[in-house]
Amino acid sequence: MPVSGIVVRCLDGCADAVAGRIATFEGVEVHGVLPDGQIVAVVEAGTVQGEVDIVSQLHDVKDVITVQLAYHNFEDL
Repeated sequence: MPVSGIVVRCLDGCADAVAGRIATFEGVEVHGVLPDGQIVAVVEAGTVQGEVDIVSQLHDVKDVITVQLAYHNFEDL
């Protein structure tokens, strides 16, 4: 199973609202909001394409500026 750590950058003052929105996505686990407003999260899916699809959807969330890959790994179930 592919697992990726991501950092989501959003418009100033919107981090908590964006974190709440993306936490509702299946396969996304929000781990926190940094003091500078960046959101740290993990994306898990059954396939790499599934991860790509989730990240593509995150780009479309209101107030999101960028979604950056910080870590990627394939883990056995």
